[in-house]
Amino acid sequence: MPNIEVRGLCKSFGSHRVLKDVSFTVKNREYVVVLGSSGCGKTTLLKCIAGLYDVDSGSVFFDGVDYTDKRPEERNLGFFFQHYALFSHMTVRENVGYSLTARGLDKREIDKIVDENLSIVGLSSWSGNYPRELSGGMQQRAALARVLATKSKLLLLDEPLNALDSKIASILRSELKTLSKKFGWTVIHVTPNQEEALELADRIILIKDGVVEQVQSDVDSYLKPKTSYGAYFIGESNFLKAAVVDAHSVKYNGLMFSVSRDIGLEGDVLLAARPEKILFERHERNTLEGVIEAVHFLGKTTRYDINYKGKLVYVETSKHPKLKVGDSVELYFPPDDIMVYPLSQMPGDEVTVI
Repeated sequence: MPNIEVRGLCKSFGSHRVLKDVSFTVKNREYVVVLGSSGCGKTTLLKCIAGLYDVDSGSVFFDGVDYTDKRPEERNLGFFFQHYALFSHMTVRENVGYSLTARGLDKREIDKIVDENLSIVGLSSWSGNYPRELSGGMQQRAALARVLATKSKLLLLDEPLNALDSKIASILRSELKTLSKKFGWTVIHVTPNQEEALELADRIILIKDGVVEQVQSDVDSYLKPKTSYGAYFIGESNFLKAAVVDAHSVKYNGLMFSVSRDIGLEGDVLLAARPEKILFERHERNTLEGVIEAVHFLGKTTRYDINYKGKLVYVETSKHPKLKVGDSVELYFPPDDIMVYPLSQMPGDEVTVI
């Protein structure tokens, strides 16, 4: 335990279809992140796996055994609720040790496990406080400690870091990944946060409107997204409409662009390029000319909004070139870093195509 297989899962609330034929597998000891925008069905999926929601159709298997109709308490998993669900009449220590006490563990063993997990989330000095005496972020950490204390090998985490400040969230991301490998957990972690997904996941399941858009490793999800929505949602991309010339060339706005990967498409296509891959250089091909409209200093990097024929191209670099608003610049799109998708695969109405 546990390998998890979700087969053709469908779930509706009234006439609204939330999950639409969702299928994927999670291997033993794998850390999988379910990523998607608010309302795409991430939490509903987690609750179906946990048995908190009945499914309309489809199945959930743990190690080859069909658990679709089994009660939540039969599934031997730890579930982190997005809204904490701490017992208000119990102290932090009592909350974290609740499931252990219910199982009849020795008090000395309970204290050891509780202390260990309170230390992990940084709440050791708050163990005697009640939930009402904690900030929202501290309540979330207490709830996470309670899940970790169950010692379940399968953890379902519903946005466990969303109420934490960036420093604490970064620390806990590192702790979660380390602990999951140390203790051999299988984890399904739901989040809308791209950075969180990329740092934690062995694989990322990207969901859009209740449908699995792509399932890839953390690296491929960013560098080689299977779909234009993946290129749009995981990180950021500039999108350009172009016409295929041959297997490695397209024409964009009268200009020739080379593409390293075999395009494998005909007619009009959608090009995608990450802002950090675009260079302030001129080459015979793959070069646009524009004017800097805005400069955003971000600490490690600087972001430039470049006006090209009335539309914005975004460039981000750590080299901090001394450029200012109003400067004319040349932008080079390296062939190795251009992704190509069918034009019909538009990532969304809100996306600007240059």
